[in-house]
Amino acid sequence: MLNVADNLPGVYKIDIRQGNLVTQEMINQLRPGMDKRQVKFILGTPLLIDPFHKDRWDYFYDLKKGGKQDTKERVTVIFDGNELVNLKGNFRPSNEFKPMAINTEVVDVPKHVEEEKGILEEALRAVGIEYDEKY
Repeated sequence: MLNVADNLPGVYKIDIRQGNLVTQEMINQLRPGMDKRQVKFILGTPLLIDPFHKDRWDYFYDLKKGGKQDTKERVTVIFDGNELVNLKGNFRPSNEFKPMAINTEVVDVPKHVEEEKGILEEALRAVGIEYDEKY
């Protein structure tokens, strides 16, 4: 069905993303024998878990740029009990093992500097009432 607005100049169409974004790097981290918790950590929550096939998770991703279909991907993860046994879809697992990269950068947190008390806090302290912002 052709929409009249498709041919009008100056009509802006937004990019529409739907589903779970799954990348080849994510698929490369999957290994046979992983449990469902580990797969969910890597791929995220599946878009579809069939109530009749609890050992099958489906991940779909659809991207339309400017109203035109750009990307359409699908990954099906199959388990045997709680262990990953098979993948189907647009991605293929790599034979090369690359463990997940964890950022080990150390961040220096500045020390807490005691702020100057305001006039109200000084007045409360003078009458014997302590105000503590920690609680």
